Amino acid sequence: MKSYENIHEAYLGTLADVYDNPDYICSPRDQKIREKLYYGFQITNPRNEAIRTKDRERNNVINNYTKKECDLYNSGTNSAEDFGEASKFWLKLANPDGTVNSAYGYLIKHKKSHGNPIYELGASPDMLGGNLEAVSEKLMQESVHCMRTPWEWCVDALRSDKDTRQAILRFSLPEHFYKGNKDMTCTLDGNFHIRENKLLFRVHMRSNDLTLGLAYDLPWFISLMNDMVNELKDLYPNLEVGTYTHIVDSLHIYDRDEEKILKMLGRK
Repeated sequence: MKSYENIHEAYLGTLADVYDNPDYICSPRDQKIREKLYYGFQITNPRNEAIRTKDRERNNVINNYTKKECDLYNSGTNSAEDFGEASKFWLKLANPDGTVNSAYGYLIKHKKSHGNPIYELGASPDMLGGNLEAVSEKLMQESVHCMRTPWEWCVDALRSDKDTRQAILRFSLPEHFYKGNKDMTCTLDGNFHIRENKLLFRVHMRSNDLTLGLAYDLPWFISLMNDMVNELKDLYPNLEVGTYTHIVDSLHIYDRDEEKILKMLGRK
């Protein structure tokens, strides 16, 4: 796995690697790409900042959209209309109810998708004298208090055990797997670890477009490390941000973006 000092070196190094040394050239949905499968890199000094390339004009685009997308994620909205104000592309991904699936902030910090009310409440017919109706009512009244967001799950896991291996941050959910889905969430999960008073974070993506995905994904993913350190600072006052690791099943660039890529690499 390649290691880089900062976010800018990581982006440009990865962009050059995929452009110059693709594992495959293929055409998903009839759109030609250069692709590397099961690719990973690490950033030793991750900072939440917009990526800089060798193309000043492109840097302005990246900087402006990074701020818009990070603000949307941090707002917790999953409205296609809200995301459409940043880019009309999001409107093409809208669900019939006007939402988008890849609203990452909503998925991890607002949607209570984690938990098992029955087990956590300990509700059973035996406890309530065999009264199934009473069990059902108890679950309806109290289950919401047992359900957590993925973020809450990670915070609880890390606070309960500093050395835990269970602080898994889920983005992709079973409900996203339906035929006709226009917005299959690209990010699968993250995983936090604390080792030697450093917060380490790994993100795993099923698919990542370098031009229109990774350039904007990295800053926000890294911002989550700062957020988590702040969540835990009272319990672990010496905790600091450690390394960031990025793993992608399909990391790719589209042929249609070749001119942009060459300019970002300083080759044109």
